Amino acid sequence: MNVNSILLIRYSGLGDIIMLLPTIRKLKQKYNSPTITLLTDSTNQNIVYNSCSLIDEIITIDRKVFKEKKVFKLLSELKKLLINLRKKEYDLLIDFQNFGETATLSYIAKAKVKIGAPKKSKYNYGYSKIIKRDERGHRSQFFSRIAEVNDSLDYPKLCLNETSLEYKSLLEKKLDRTKPTIGLNIGSTQENRRWSEENFLNLAKKLEVAYNVVIFLGPSEKKFTNTFKDFKVVSDVNLNQLCGAISVCNYFISNDTGPVHIAAALNIPTLTLFSTGCDENVGALIDAKEFIQNSNINKITCDEVLKKLHLLVNSSKSK
Repeated sequence: MNVNSILLIRYSGLGDIIMLLPTIRKLKQKYNSPTITLLTDSTNQNIVYNSCSLIDEIITIDRKVFKEKKVFKLLSELKKLLINLRKKEYDLLIDFQNFGETATLSYIAKAKVKIGAPKKSKYNYGYSKIIKRDERGHRSQFFSRIAEVNDSLDYPKLCLNETSLEYKSLLEKKLDRTKPTIGLNIGSTQENRRWSEENFLNLAKKLEVAYNVVIFLGPSEKKFTNTFKDFKVVSDVNLNQLCGAISVCNYFISNDTGPVHIAAALNIPTLTLFSTGCDENVGALIDAKEFIQNSNINKITCDEVLKKLHLLVNSSKSK
């Protein structure tokens, strides 16, 4: 099949978009560098600038409007999305989200071949080719199977654009260059997957003698800004600036959420705290990593984290 243009659908979340990058690279290789367009949530749109030219174009959907159920905004968003989907005919469409909603978007979009792996057969109408779901191993491998490319485990890579580099430079000037820097990412998409701010504060105090400690706060964690007033705090940044800020770190400790995947894709050793997820399925894609898992995430102690960090530092130095 001659494929010059591909539309990919995956609009949540940021970590999954990064886990999708190895599959996009394999698609580029398989089809001799086709144009890749990604339909994603508007919060992820700046990933195009850090994707090392794997993603060529972005179509956005503001899913917050759908959750708010404000009729006029919703209709406006739908109209914009439908216009974008019908503007161009693609040689290939691949739906990596596989919701009923994305089956409908796939059905509406103009593409010669439409691939999906829906969980329910009632969503088969959206696709001209159905892929049997095979979710063994890592999620990134599952994505590769849907795309019908080699599913060997591969690592994503992010590149810093000008905005990223500018922010990185600004942050570096605020740090003690005689110390290594460690990033602590406080946020998570779900409260039961978030190690508490009290735990992170206790950890930061234990680390500050030996490290520059940089605290990363997402939109939902801005309320903790005063809690970490004695540390460097990164918040209110766009995705490109976030990449620049994370790239300053020598090590990165995080809940299971998007920024830890950014760190791994920037080749920064990671320590991930899991509750419901597991490293085998959604862990950071990097060799230099450690993780701790507890279904009650706040039963993970600071001492456990410090021991794992010690292992991570030692293993990183030996490579």
